[in-house]
Amino acid sequence: MMNDDIKDDEEIQETEENDVIKKPVKTKKNKAQANLSGAERIGPTATFYTHAFLLFCGRVLNKTLDAYNSLFALTPKDKAMIYRNISTHYTKKGLQEKALSYLKEWTRLDPSDADAQYQLGVALSAAGETSSALKAFKKVLNLSPTHKGALYRKSALHLKLKDFKAAIEGLEKVCEKTPNNPKVYYLIGIAYDGLGEIDKAIEAVKKAIELNPTEIKYHQHLGFLNVRKDDHKAAAKHFTKVMELERELDEDDY
Repeated sequence: MMNDDIKDDEEIQETEENDVIKKPVKTKKNKAQANLSGAERIGPTATFYTHAFLLFCGRVLNKTLDAYNSLFALTPKDKAMIYRNISTHYTKKGLQEKALSYLKEWTRLDPSDADAQYQLGVALSAAGETSSALKAFKKVLNLSPTHKGALYRKSALHLKLKDFKAAIEGLEKVCEKTPNNPKVYYLIGIAYDGLGEIDKAIEAVKKAIELNPTEIKYHQHLGFLNVRKDDHKAAAKHFTKVMELERELDEDDY
């Protein structure tokens, strides 16, 4: 159930080929070619080689990138951009495990890039490496304390690990930034439920339903919370709503 709930509000940042380096190292040969017309210039440029490299999107090894470095003197920042583009390619295809090795290289080369750390955390979380993902999200928040995506995912991971107090602390901060997000209130309700604080759990899930009254799982969870509180009348109301919403979904299938 948690995998469906733990979704970030932010889209993965798309990269463009314009982000890669565009100029080869200045050499005497380059200077001489610069004086020629476009038709007279000979030999492929650094841009050609870099774009050709990107077309393989991970089919080459790091030593191949080192070869490019020896030819064109790629800076660590340039190499980080290449690793970013390759990891983004795999991430868009949902291949998080393949993206991981390139994300690690990206963060190694540019450890101060909050987006690099965030994308690494997302991939680690998808791969089930919860502890490492938490560390990545903590680094994001150290670099960018207002990064709501990292805060949300970090809190959700705490919830997954049954660290309910840490989850509530983080999710309440997310609520301050996005007060109209029903998913956050729903997770808060689950966290309070884990602590045995039923009244607070009910209050949080009610808020989630107020913001999204057609979400079946919200009504279902609130029904179970009311059963535990021996409020069977309220429980019946929400279980009835669950059946109504499911029936509407079945009708939409025709």
